Amino acid sequence: MIKKLIKAFKVFLVSLIILIAIGFLFERISRFFYDSKRPDKSEFVEIDKRKIHFKKEGNGPCTIVFESGLGGDYLHWKHIQKKLSQNFTTISYDKAGILWSAPSKEISLRRYADDLKQVLEKTNCPKPYILVGHSFGGITPRLFIEENKNNIAGIVFIDVTHPKQFEKSSEELKKSVQPPPSFVLNFLNEIGIIRVLYSTTAFTSAVPKEHWFNKHVKHYFYRILDGMLSELDNDEKLMHEASKISSFGAIPLTVITAKYPNGVEGAKNKNIENQYLSIHNVLQKDLLQLSSKSKQVFAEKSGHYITLQEPDLICNEIEKLAPR
Repeated sequence: MIKKLIKAFKVFLVSLIILIAIGFLFERISRFFYDSKRPDKSEFVEIDKRKIHFKKEGNGPCTIVFESGLGGDYLHWKHIQKKLSQNFTTISYDKAGILWSAPSKEISLRRYADDLKQVLEKTNCPKPYILVGHSFGGITPRLFIEENKNNIAGIVFIDVTHPKQFEKSSEELKKSVQPPPSFVLNFLNEIGIIRVLYSTTAFTSAVPKEHWFNKHVKHYFYRILDGMLSELDNDEKLMHEASKISSFGAIPLTVITAKYPNGVEGAKNKNIENQYLSIHNVLQKDLLQLSSKSKQVFAEKSGHYITLQEPDLICNEIEKLAPR
C-alpha cells in the first residue's frame, strides 16, 4: 500500500513538474511575442538613466495630462486621449516600472513629481496643463500639483483614491481588498497561470471579456505586475505623503464619482460593499475641499472604471476646464 502511494506521489510530482515546465515555456514564448511590439524609441525619454515611455498626440494651446491608477498604463486612456487630441495637446505615460517604463528604486511622491515634470518638459508639452487622474492617480500627482499650481488650468479626478481611505476603513474591509502574497503572484505569472486565467475570466466586468482593455491586461500583465506590486508595497506611505497636501488653492477641480449601479466589483458580500460605498461617498465629497473652485459630477452608469464605461462624460468635463 505504501509503495503504491509513493509511486502515485512520484507520478503526480513528475506530472506537476512537466506542467510547470510547459507553462513556463508558454509564458516565455508569449512574452517574446508581445515584447516585439515595443513602441518606437521616439516614444521614450530618459530620466536619471531610466527610460520612461509616453504617448503624445494632438496639438493645442494647452496640454491634457493623463495619470493612471495603481498598475495602470498609458493605454488606459486610449479612446479618451484620441478624442481630445483633435483639439488639444495630450500626453499619457507609463509610470516607473509599469509596462514599457523602466523601474525606479525610489517610490515616492517626489519621484512621481520629478518624473512627470521632466516628461512634460522633454516632450515640449505646452502650458498650462489640465491634469486628469483616475483611481490611485489622485494620489501620485499631488506633489506635482503643489509645485506647479501656476501652470495648471484645471484638474479632473475620476473616482480617485482619498489619502484617508485606509484610515477610515475597517480591518474587515482592508483584508477584503488585499491581493495574494507577492511571491504567489510572481510564481503564477512566471508559469503562465495568470495569462490562462485572464483568457477565461475578464480582468474587469466593467466591460465585456473580449473588450480591448481586458485583452491588453491579459497580454501585458507580466510587464505591469512588478510596478504594481511596488506601488502596493508603498501605498500607505504614498497616501500619508499625499495627506500633507491639503489644498490646490483656486485651481478648478472636478471630482467625478462613480455611482456603482451594478454594485462594487470584487466585494465579497453585501456588508463589505455597503462599508466601501459609505466610506467612498463621504471621502469623494471631502475631495471638494482641495480647491475653492470645485464641483462634483456623478457617473450614474459606471463603477470604478468610468474611463471605460462613460468616456464621453470625462471628455466633456475636461473640455469645460480648457482655457478660452
